Amino acid sequence: MREEQYSRSRSSTPASGRAAGPWRSTSGRFVLLSLAICLACIVPVLGYVYHEIDRLLLAEFQRPLEYRQGNLLKHFDKGGIAELQTSVASRASRAYQDQTAVLLVDRSGSKLAGNLAKWPDGLAAPREWATAMLHREGSRHPEEFLVLTARLPNGERLLLGGLLDNRASMQATLLRALCAALALAIPLGLVGSLVFVREMNRMVAAITAVSEHVAAGDLGSRAAIDGSGDPVDRLKLSLNSMLDRIETLVEEHRTLTDALAHDLRSPLTHIHIQVSHALAEPSGIDQKARFDVISQELTRLLHMLESALEISRAEAGIGRRDFQWFDAGEVLRDLCEIYQPAAQAVGVKISAACSPKLEVNGNHGLVARALANLIDNALKYGADGGEITLEASATAAEVHLAVADRAHGIPAARHAEAMRKFGRLDLSRSTPGSGLGLSLVKAVASLHRGKFALEENRPGLRAVLTLPRHASEVLNQ
Repeated sequence: MREEQYSRSRSSTPASGRAAGPWRSTSGRFVLLSLAICLACIVPVLGYVYHEIDRLLLAEFQRPLEYRQGNLLKHFDKGGIAELQTSVASRASRAYQDQTAVLLVDRSGSKLAGNLAKWPDGLAAPREWATAMLHREGSRHPEEFLVLTARLPNGERLLLGGLLDNRASMQATLLRALCAALALAIPLGLVGSLVFVREMNRMVAAITAVSEHVAAGDLGSRAAIDGSGDPVDRLKLSLNSMLDRIETLVEEHRTLTDALAHDLRSPLTHIHIQVSHALAEPSGIDQKARFDVISQELTRLLHMLESALEISRAEAGIGRRDFQWFDAGEVLRDLCEIYQPAAQAVGVKISAACSPKLEVNGNHGLVARALANLIDNALKYGADGGEITLEASATAAEVHLAVADRAHGIPAARHAEAMRKFGRLDLSRSTPGSGLGLSLVKAVASLHRGKFALEENRPGLRAVLTLPRHASEVLNQ
């Protein structure tokens, strides 16, 4: 199925070996997007500049018109409509000198004075500011004026306008300047985007190179970290952590395969030999001894498979539904009592030193099984010390359960090796056992979000299982 999907994805690439167009690639799309964002920022700014400059230009025209209108209205206040009419006529006579349009009409709209033939259509009075195309008397064509109007008490209307003779040229000049700025911003934005994309591609290439080495089988390849703590550096750290985990799992898988080949071959070979001999002997001969051997080997196989299954279930989080409150110290005391006969049989003194009321929220059965594995290991490998101590203590947040012996212990450099699945410090694998005991304890600690560690006991080994008192709260965090 995966091969079909892979071949289908390969067949979906462009025909004839041609790569996709540059603007269809991720880098090309990023350049276009970056350029679009740049333009989206620049165009409104340029538009705002254009609008503000035009507004300031109109403001320069407004001030003299306000001054002239004020002078005309003073004449009205002084001598009424007759003096205002005279002033408007005087203003109209020199209109071409100051580029002014002026008109005074009566209530009916008839012209009283000015240089316009009639009141412009659609122009209200009073009206503070408006632009209008006005045709002054004696002019060949209409011109654009900035207009200010007023209504007098008797209904007469006064219009005063200033010629916007250089506004159009100023607007054209300003528009050309803004277009030039925009034209300059496009290549600058494009160059900046290309530089950024090149740097981004360089970072991606470093990660791609590591991935290619790993795909080729070099699991030790890692991405270089610069210590900046930026997103790319954190991505490299995550990638390296993932590769460390993959390398560990691959190594564990290889060790597991080798261990299974050794540990399963021996009991299966014994069973095969016993069955072959039983079949070769005449009927009627008592085969009880052979069946006892076969039963022992099958029990060993079943124990190994059961341990492996429990480890897998614990690592997968199965068993958290069975969490309940129990006294961890009481579990250790019960185990001490159960293992007393076995300890006496090998000449070992076993004792328990447990603080009272060590309440823990967890899987009672798995914790007891993990501690039993630690005691089994201590009896198997630490009997030479003659003493095994079971300890249970607690802090406000954690409970510490320990099994300590006084034998030769395990070198600190080999602690991690001893806790691997099927990890056997006995390379010849002649010592009975499956190498899953400490792996199960580690998996139970992981299930409870706790810790498992091997410590020096000087002399001997101290195995410590640390569990949070409120495992359910830890799991919900």
